[in-house]
This record gives sequence, C-alpha cells and structure tokens, in this order.
Amino acid sequence: MDEKISSIKKDKKIWFNKDLKTKFRQTNLNNRYFNKLLKKKTEDFLKMNGETLKENNPGLYYSIKNKPLPKKYQKPSYPIAPVNAYVPPQSKLSKEELDLQVKQDLELKKEKEAKALAAKQKKEKEIALENYRQRLRKEVSAIYVCRPQDNHRWVSVSSDVYQNRYKKKYEYY
Repeated sequence: MDEKISSIKKDKKIWFNKDLKTKFRQTNLNNRYFNKLLKKKTEDFLKMNGETLKENNPGLYYSIKNKPLPKKYQKPSYPIAPVNAYVPPQSKLSKEELDLQVKQDLELKKEKEAKALAAKQKKEKEIALENYRQRLRKEVSAIYVCRPQDNHRWVSVSSDVYQNRYKKKYEYY
C-alpha cells in the first residue's frame, strides 16, 4: 500500500512545515556592528594615508574624521580685488551732476515706456478692428434678401414640410 502513495504525499509535512519557511529581514545599516566596521576601515585608511591627505586636501581629511575644518585651513570669505580695479564713471561725478544724470535717465525711461505703451495700444486696436471686420463678413454672408412671394414657413425645423424635404428617412426593411 505504501508503494501506491507518492513520495510527495509522504513528505507532505516537510513541504508545509512552518519551521522551514525562511523569513527575509532587511538589514539595518545603522546598527552598531556596521558602524564599528566602518570606523575600523576609516581608521586603517587614515593610518596609511592620513598625513599625505592632511597636507594635500585638509578639507577631505577632516570630513572623514567628522570634525570641523580648523581656521588655519579655511579660505577668507571676503572677496580679494586688485588694486587697480575698474571705477565706474558715476562714482567720479559730484552729487549734483549725479542727481541730474539720474533725472535724465528716468525721463528717458518714461519716454521709452510711453512709446512702447502707445505702440502696444495701436497694435491691439488694429487687431480688434480686423476681428470686427471678419465677424461682419461672416454675418453679411448669412444675411440675404427674402422674396415675399416665397413661402418661408417651412424653414421651421420642427415643421412637417422641412422634415419631409430635408430629413427623409428611408426604411428599406
């Protein structure tokens, strides 16, 4: 009787046993074990290359050690300008001359803005006029003379005459 039962059915307990199921867990990279390994690797690297790195690239050296860069390695934050720097012509003028120049600049700016505004308004007016002419052409084409002799009552869409004349429904079946 055992010969007729398949081997899979015999080992059913093994196949569906809860103890054999694997549980996948994510590794936490912030735990002490990994931090200890990282610290060991960085210390080994700094023992081997620390002095040369400190001489050539002190910013990288102190960032590896997680310490702030000392002041002797920091660059000055103020800009260094050459002695014969370019001096703008406005700073050479006296206060009265500078006031006059500023007023003239403002007047020129106002004139340019006024010209630009006038040109813009003129362009908008031309566009509006052209749009009006196009609409008028469309309306005129739709308006035509009616003769009083013709019967225009059939023009109503709901009238029977209109339906018979234009909306013919042919039923073949």
